[in-house]
Amino acid sequence: MGFLKEKTLGFFVKTGGIFSEYLFGGIGIVFMLHRVLPNKLKKCYTINEDLAITPEFLEQTIVSLKQRGFRFISLDELKLIIQTGKKPKKKCICITLDDGYRDNVTYGLPIFKKHDVPFTIYVSNCLPNKKAHFWWYWLEEKVHVEEELIWKGISYSTKTETEKKTVYNLIRESIKNASQTMRIKYAQEFFGKTEIDIEIESNKLALSWGELNELKNERLATIGAHTMNHLSLAYQSNEDMMFEIEKSKIELEDKLKIQIEHFAYPFGSINDANNREFEMTKKIGFKTATLNHPGNTFLKNKKSIMSLARYPLSNSTTDKKIEQYLNGISHFAENGWKKNIK
Repeated sequence: MGFLKEKTLGFFVKTGGIFSEYLFGGIGIVFMLHRVLPNKLKKCYTINEDLAITPEFLEQTIVSLKQRGFRFISLDELKLIIQTGKKPKKKCICITLDDGYRDNVTYGLPIFKKHDVPFTIYVSNCLPNKKAHFWWYWLEEKVHVEEELIWKGISYSTKTETEKKTVYNLIRESIKNASQTMRIKYAQEFFGKTEIDIEIESNKLALSWGELNELKNERLATIGAHTMNHLSLAYQSNEDMMFEIEKSKIELEDKLKIQIEHFAYPFGSINDANNREFEMTKKIGFKTATLNHPGNTFLKNKKSIMSLARYPLSNSTTDKKIEQYLNGISHFAENGWKKNIK
């Protein structure tokens, strides 16, 4: 962080975010979630625990923000606000959930309906197609069970908790950036997964096409696209990147008989999607696309509506952190003076 930016951030924090809210609060924020799980199921994971939020914490957050005067809106309404450039009377919040886990409906939907909160589920088609590689969970289990892992010919100790997390992150980065061909190879050779194993796990964790066809009729629900195979698009060839984005839209529309207008980039950091991907989502016909990069939403995002920022929301998101999201301190800390992320 530059000296001027660091000094300015310190000033924002000391003044309680008053000036930051004025400059960087924007029209609101978009939250990124993945799973909604009761604590007894959520605590089965440690490394990936922030991929889940408990129903209680989700409801608590919604109630708290409503009491403070924030309004929950759909991505369709957010798109309209940005396109028209008309500032809303109240700050807005969008709820999005990535991948297409069944628990979004089992535990999340009752809360959204109870509090009349619109939400979007970005579906990676491999989940309802029963071909999903939940390798982040496979890898977590592997580093916890084994005391040594051999990855690409190199042996790594995984005896201590520190070693487990270090090795997890090292291997994760390699798998995350791989092609689908390599993912299939890793599933078979490193994780020992068969096609039957993958189908069984998909049946357990993922929404089916039948369930998605029921979900599309929910007034509060929006279904978006999240690629065919949940690949980091920036690391794919032009042909594979185009297939992942375009085919996901075509198949979702064919299976569900609805228009799919919203997209989320898998993994979604500024290293996982770039101008090539932003142009492709626009060309294919999506109306918005979101990253997994922290930042607030602004009327000025009309030109960057294919790279909207999102904040993660999980049980580890403290009240202080949410406050820094809302008043723009987090936005400035991550993005400086820029309101258009990319």
